Amino acid sequence: MSEHAPKGHEQFTAPEAEQHEAAHHKAHPEHEARHEKQELAPVKELEQQAKEEAVVAKELVSHEKGGHDPAPQFVQKELKDNTFNRSMTRIRKQLPFREKVLSKAIHQPVVDAVSQVGAKTVARPSGLLMGSICAFLGSSFFLWAAKHYGFHYNYLLFVIFFAGGFVLGLIIEMLLFAFRRHRA
Repeated sequence: MSEHAPKGHEQFTAPEAEQHEAAHHKAHPEHEARHEKQELAPVKELEQQAKEEAVVAKELVSHEKGGHDPAPQFVQKELKDNTFNRSMTRIRKQLPFREKVLSKAIHQPVVDAVSQVGAKTVARPSGLLMGSICAFLGSSFFLWAAKHYGFHYNYLLFVIFFAGGFVLGLIIEMLLFAFRRHRA
């Protein structure tokens, strides 16, 4: 500590100071009564100040509810686009060449718009992936079986396999989500 106590005064830690003060008040009861009166005067003043400020606070709250709109945030589309482009440029510098090209293709406005629409709909990536895998494998198997055993291939099977795979993909995604959530 940079402060030094004057000679004859001792420095105490917080618990020691309380013990020292309690012992001092027991030894001198007249000091205790005078000390209490001195403590009560500032407390009453502080209570009065708090009441006055509380009234001001009520007025402020009622003023805010009165329809005062906060200042609008001025973030323009150009600023957002500029920040996004700078971030993408900085990140792409760290990527290998093939990933840079893929990143440029994926982040084209047209591709990004289609992706955003797909993300907001039922078209879940896991459902589409499983649907396409099931449609490809199932259709391939039945096409082979139709040629090998000589029966007519029904093209509706492709749609049925895709729909079944889509549902299977959604179920797998929900199970994985529930498992991860339960694990955490």
